[in-house]
Amino acid sequence: MYAYDQEEDFNEGSIDSGSVPSNLLKNKQPRLKVNRCYTIHRIVNGKTIAIKMHGSGDYGSYIKNAVTGAYTNHRVGSEAEYLYFTVANCTGLDKMNGPVHLYYDTPSQYERHQFTTVDQDTKDAWLKRVNLLKDKYM
Repeated sequence: MYAYDQEEDFNEGSIDSGSVPSNLLKNKQPRLKVNRCYTIHRIVNGKTIAIKMHGSGDYGSYIKNAVTGAYTNHRVGSEAEYLYFTVANCTGLDKMNGPVHLYYDTPSQYERHQFTTVDQDTKDAWLKRVNLLKDKYM
């Protein structure tokens, strides 16, 4: 594992320069542990509303519900990830780590939380996928 893959504080002295290629040391910044709670503002019916979102971590971390912030027993990148309605926010909320991945229990939960709508074909595809996996993981 490279130093920039670890989610902990970065110490320059802890990097073994023999095990990490020099181009990675020069070009990659360490991934620091962050809160992963973000707030965006939307205008809904003429009023500005603050929406608080909880992003999940990197591959292998536990999935966090985007609305409640509660962790689940399933991991990012596992097959169980497909039980959730997943959205990637690519607007630059987390400038250091890239897109913010949000996991919702259902498409309806996403619609209520983000004040938007999801087309029926997407909802049907999600429900079909969940029905195939729910006996294995629920």
